[in-house]
Amino acid sequence: MSLALRERKHDVKLMLLAELERLTRHVNATRSFQTQSDLQDAVDDICELFPSLKVEEVLTAFKHIRQGRYQLYGNFTTNTLLDCLRKYDMENTVTMREEEHRHTKRVETGALDVKRLIGDLNRDGKLKTSRKLLDRTFIPYPNDTTDAKSTEQHKQQGKEKEKTTAQPARDTEGKA
Repeated sequence: MSLALRERKHDVKLMLLAELERLTRHVNATRSFQTQSDLQDAVDDICELFPSLKVEEVLTAFKHIRQGRYQLYGNFTTNTLLDCLRKYDMENTVTMREEEHRHTKRVETGALDVKRLIGDLNRDGKLKTSRKLLDRTFIPYPNDTTDAKSTEQHKQQGKEKEKTTAQPARDTEGKA
C-alpha cells in the first residue's frame, strides 16, 4: 500500500473510495457514512493504519465484509471497518508473512567458546596486539600479557646495564 501510494496516490485513494462506496451501498450502511467526506476520512484512515497491506488485500477484506464473514452488528462505521481490516490482517497476512519469514530466515546458531578460541589463536601466534611496540615510551597495560613480559625484560636489561656501567667505576677506584 505504501509503495502504491507513493507512486500513484490519487489513483489508489480514488479506487479505494469507489470500492468503499460500493461496499456501504451493499451492506446498506448509508446511515453510518452520510457524506462523501466521511468516506474520504475512512480511506485516509485505511491508508494510514495499514501501510503494509497490499491494495489487493484491502479489496479482498472489503469482499469478505460484503460476503458477511465479519459481523457488523447493525452498524458500519469507520471503527467497524478498521476492526474488520485488523481481523483480516491477523487471520491472513500476518500468518502468511510469519511463515515466509520462517522459511527465508532459517538461521542456525552454535555455541562459541571464546576463551578456547583466544587460547588457540595465542598458541598459534595469530593473535597479536594491535599497537606497535616501539621503545617503550607508552604506559604498559598491567593485564596485557605482552606488556607484562616486555616490561620484565626491559627491567632486567636496565639492571644489567647498571651493573656493567657500575663495575668499571668500582674497579678503577679499587686500583687507585
